[in-house]
Amino acid sequence: MKDELAQYNIILENKVRDKASELTLLFEIGKELTSSLRLDEVLHTIVERTSEVLKVERCSLLLLDEDENELFIAAAKGLSHDVIAGTHINMGEKISGWILENKSPVLVDDIEKDERFKSRSKEMYYTHSFISVPLIFKGKGIGVINVNNKRSREVFSKDDLHLVEGIADQASIAVENARLYSNLKGVYLQVVAALTSIVDIKDHYTRGHCERVTNYAVEIARKMNLPSKRIEVIRLASQLHDLGKIGVRESILTKPGKLTEEEWEEVKLHPARGVEILKPLTFLNDVMELVEHHHEHYDGKGYPEGQKGDNIELGARILAVADSFDAMTTKRSYANALSLDEAIEELKKCSGTQFDPQVVEAFIKLLKENPRIFSK
Repeated sequence: MKDELAQYNIILENKVRDKASELTLLFEIGKELTSSLRLDEVLHTIVERTSEVLKVERCSLLLLDEDENELFIAAAKGLSHDVIAGTHINMGEKISGWILENKSPVLVDDIEKDERFKSRSKEMYYTHSFISVPLIFKGKGIGVINVNNKRSREVFSKDDLHLVEGIADQASIAVENARLYSNLKGVYLQVVAALTSIVDIKDHYTRGHCERVTNYAVEIARKMNLPSKRIEVIRLASQLHDLGKIGVRESILTKPGKLTEEEWEEVKLHPARGVEILKPLTFLNDVMELVEHHHEHYDGKGYPEGQKGDNIELGARILAVADSFDAMTTKRSYANALSLDEAIEELKKCSGTQFDPQVVEAFIKLLKENPRIFSK
């Protein structure tokens, strides 16, 4: 009797330990998922952590395209690019379509012996065992997580299924939060873009300026081999850099002659005013830094803070060159446009004083290698 009780206690302790480990693991995964609101990062985390925890060679996360009523692979591990790009599954079709339509998780020991799935696509299930769990948010199916091919070649257990269900519950919330955040960002940016267009209306000389500056700045950033996330910040900052001019009097923006000292001081406020407009949009914090400092000079004689050299964020240094180049090569109320060659000479002349020499060098190379970038 004592031996049986001792054995029972050992089994119970192991179960408690396993459950505690599972809860700890789910908590850690939950923390990772809530640390980002970028949908691509959330999806990548779900697939990577699920693959790692279950020790599987293949894991895929499919999301429902509501317009087409079909599933597509949003993130995967162990699948080729062609499979990812070419997979589109109608609701109710194949394994994933059946799972989402029925909103029911499944654990299959052997696909060949399961009447529901043996006639469906199974070429990637060489262990014949798989788990497929729907992502459900507020009663609505939004996607499916699939795992198969354990590295140990063992079949999946009920504990594995419970773990994937726990991950799916958290993944559903994380995916919907990221989607909502992305949609809100889109709405905010549309509103801000509409405000920016008002500046074009106020000053017809600068119409198309932000679009051209964005093109130049992004191409410079690519030429300097900056990472894609940084290029995206530069792109947004370029589109929004003159937003603060919405608060500058139209008579000043279109004045044909030299500005008075008072008028010039008003113009110099536009970076700070732009930041004030953007401040509620906390996801644009990195963008705001570039907007605020795109009129700083490399020698420290710019505004608003007189930052110098590498203390000026590189994106702002790139934006400064792109902004000034477009101003030089566009007819303004106060000056005629320079030719491409004249503008290049002006960039060289101001390299090391107004502009970062490395940025100028990269831009000039770009203009000579691909003059089509410059088009008026």
